[in-house]
Amino acid sequence: MKKVEYILDVPVDRISLTDILSDVPVYLENNDKMLLTSVNPQIVLMADKDTQVKEYIKTSTHRFPDGIGLVKVSKLTDGDIHERVAGIDVMTALLEYANQSGLAIFLYGAKPEVVEKAAVNISKRYPRLRIAGTQDGYTAVSDEALIAQINRSGAHMLFVALGSPKQELWLAQHYQQLDCCIYQTVGGSFDVLSGMVKRAPDFYIRHNLEWLYRSLSNPKRLYRIIQLPWFVIKAVSWHRRQGKKAKGE
Repeated sequence: MKKVEYILDVPVDRISLTDILSDVPVYLENNDKMLLTSVNPQIVLMADKDTQVKEYIKTSTHRFPDGIGLVKVSKLTDGDIHERVAGIDVMTALLEYANQSGLAIFLYGAKPEVVEKAAVNISKRYPRLRIAGTQDGYTAVSDEALIAQINRSGAHMLFVALGSPKQELWLAQHYQQLDCCIYQTVGGSFDVLSGMVKRAPDFYIRHNLEWLYRSLSNPKRLYRIIQLPWFVIKAVSWHRRQGKKAKGE
């Protein structure tokens, strides 16, 4: 049974990529919904202010720690989260599983040219899976029409790349109306799979500095450099307050 830690009252699972993959066939066989959510410092801070985001994370079946900041906070508070699980790694592992099993996937989100190119590259790399459909995140199609489109496609897996918190809120509102089994919020993963954005070099990944590389490479993400230490301070302070409450202090 997986362990759960709470960081700013947001649940984060002590879980590995291997654990996630071992659960995939169980959910598929039982036709259950597997909600895979990347939890990073930014989404935790969002959830701290937005109860809908927090409730979706709590509803998710797998809340994996996609950020070294979560690992640091867990260590500082004597927790059990010792490794980061990157969302892009989860997605590519799911694509490989779909390829081996001949499953169908649906891509929703990002700019039109990004999602289309990502679909082309995925088809080339994983020729045995089926691209059941794509829809960009700027579409004027209504949610009702999009849900019908996804359900008609017969997709087993749905990847949603709308950015946080939009992707979490969209799934929170609609996943029960959808027929897919596997759902994942993937942020900017379509950009990487399309080839339009390069993933961090191995040095940054090995040293848990992928967030820094991405922030320095994109001026719109520079605020995260300041946000990370603030998150650590706030999360550790919250944990200490919870400990004092438990002791009745």
